[in-house]
Amino acid sequence: MKADGEVKIAYFDNSGRDDKRRWWQDCLSERLGPCQLISLEDSAALGCEFALVWYPPQGRLAQLKDLKLIVSLGQGVDHLMADKSLPDGPAITRLVDPDMSHALSQWVLLNVLDYLRDGRHYRENAKERRFEARDQRQTKNLPIAVYGMGAIGLVIAQRLAAIGFDVSGWSRSERNFPEPIKSAHGKAGFDALLASCDIHICILPLTPSTTNLFDATAFARMKKGAYFINGGRGKQVVEADLLAALRAQHLDGACLDVFVEEPLPPQHPFWQEPAITIWPHVAAQTNPDTAADQVAAAIRAAAEGAPFSNLVDKGRGY
Repeated sequence: MKADGEVKIAYFDNSGRDDKRRWWQDCLSERLGPCQLISLEDSAALGCEFALVWYPPQGRLAQLKDLKLIVSLGQGVDHLMADKSLPDGPAITRLVDPDMSHALSQWVLLNVLDYLRDGRHYRENAKERRFEARDQRQTKNLPIAVYGMGAIGLVIAQRLAAIGFDVSGWSRSERNFPEPIKSAHGKAGFDALLASCDIHICILPLTPSTTNLFDATAFARMKKGAYFINGGRGKQVVEADLLAALRAQHLDGACLDVFVEEPLPPQHPFWQEPAITIWPHVAAQTNPDTAADQVAAAIRAAAEGAPFSNLVDKGRGY
């Protein structure tokens, strides 16, 4: 940190909202002393040692020659890994904020329960003033697969299990999860869950191995009438293949918070598909009030040469 005591942090998020920058500045000033968050695009940012960013312009971080630390404003770091000019020197940390785990698990439960209780069907009935009931489905008869069992995925799996669902968690390598969550891993485990579960929830980070993971082959392996939820990253889904599976009525529906292109273009065919519920990437928004402790700790560690929490493995991409 600078000798004058003011912490200068390069800041960028793609919302265009200056009130969010001021919110972060106030929260970090409470924890670190006086802070100034400078737009990453401003020439004054070139001397900053710390950067707090979300989808920064590619190539810009490489121009900050004194940079020691890059903090992603969310759990995902694929927006950073996609920048081929990303400097090797600075450490990269991602947010693992308990509030984000709560928020994303709430979003998943909301949409799982809406599917369980035939929410789409009853909303369509209401538009036509039809007062008709369907047989009520049981949680025990709708096994769920959660793909991505990091901090957030584990919370989601535990909360689904707590309300009676039979839940399996999938990870790249073998892991054991707290009972009653079942474990699956690797290609064989992935294929087995595709074939055996009724609800599929993607919470994976975006890496080369998860890009286009859910394609025509994956959707074909799912049970007829399965439901797909994506709170991971848009590029993990081949969107044309998902649309084809829905239009063929092989899948019963999908709930999507993330897309290959964001904002989702007005002409995108997803807007015209009634079986898709669209959310504008809001399943778990970063809250400076709860996340600032972690950001402040990372800045202190970078300034003092101390170990980091939630350090990104650049080789693995997360």
